[in-house]
Amino acid sequence: MPHRLPTHQYLPEEAAFLNFRTLVDGMPTPYMVMDARLVIVYANLAYLDSVERALEDIVGRYIFDAFPDTEERIKGVREKFLNVLNGRTTHLDVQNYQHVHADGRVSTKTWQCVQTPYYGPDGRVIYIVQHADDITEASMLRSKNELISRELDHRVKNMFSVVMAVANLASHGAEDVQTFREEFCARIMSMDRTHAALQNVSWAGLSLHSILESELQQYGGPGSSRISTGGPRIQLNARTSQDCSLFIHELATNAAKYGCFSQPGGQLAVSWALDTATERLEIVWQETGLQGVSAPDHAGFGTQLGDFIPDMEVQRTYHDTGLEVRISLPRSVLGDS
Repeated sequence: MPHRLPTHQYLPEEAAFLNFRTLVDGMPTPYMVMDARLVIVYANLAYLDSVERALEDIVGRYIFDAFPDTEERIKGVREKFLNVLNGRTTHLDVQNYQHVHADGRVSTKTWQCVQTPYYGPDGRVIYIVQHADDITEASMLRSKNELISRELDHRVKNMFSVVMAVANLASHGAEDVQTFREEFCARIMSMDRTHAALQNVSWAGLSLHSILESELQQYGGPGSSRISTGGPRIQLNARTSQDCSLFIHELATNAAKYGCFSQPGGQLAVSWALDTATERLEIVWQETGLQGVSAPDHAGFGTQLGDFIPDMEVQRTYHDTGLEVRISLPRSVLGDS
């Protein structure tokens, strides 16, 4: 036999002043009462505030006329309500519904509800008391946290993939273990700088200029006497920011070992533009001030890296006075400027 609260005849004398209607009206938690026909007979102020309705708008109306829904959803919820008439307490764990605001806006609200039976003098259930919790904000926060968790998982897996690919590519061309260790650590440090920069902008992506500034800083940076850069403001998405940072790091490292930064008179000019005809970002890395430059007899790490990075097309031309690298990327790699 379900538990029943004592009727008013059995309340202690000092509790006779209690007005339960006033008590429930002032509760911060939404409460609504239906009769055995599933017609709304009462709702407290918290409930009315949550649904943005007046009491006269819903009292005396069938619950699914007052709050229409799909036939499929009505069927399940109605079954829960009818079970309460058999003396059972039922739960609606999570209910998402389209809420029409007083100003006409429509938003999704999420409620958790508990329905308990209210017995009449003859022991039969005559009312269904619904206690509702508006968990919209908590539900949105949980969804946001789940999205962040999935995104973080994706980024960590992507980072591991890049690290393994860098280690694999670098191991083939390293002259010895010491050289491999030094170059591998330098590449990981470059990736770490990019990761920190992306973290500072909530992974919205980096500008091409900021990537060049970061990777060329140790050689004087853009604007120095031997380095010039020029082009429109271009924002790359997070993934391409990582790829371009690593690739530019490799170009700069090779320039320091064999190219324009290895000679006092060496110069570097980096320019870029968005080709509206091809819908591609075109970047030109031009080294000058050298003599007798020729193509290497084998593909180094930088060449292999260019082939490894998705969507990137790389063309190298070895002029007598320095290396020219043309990088082409589709417009889809751009972020929000």
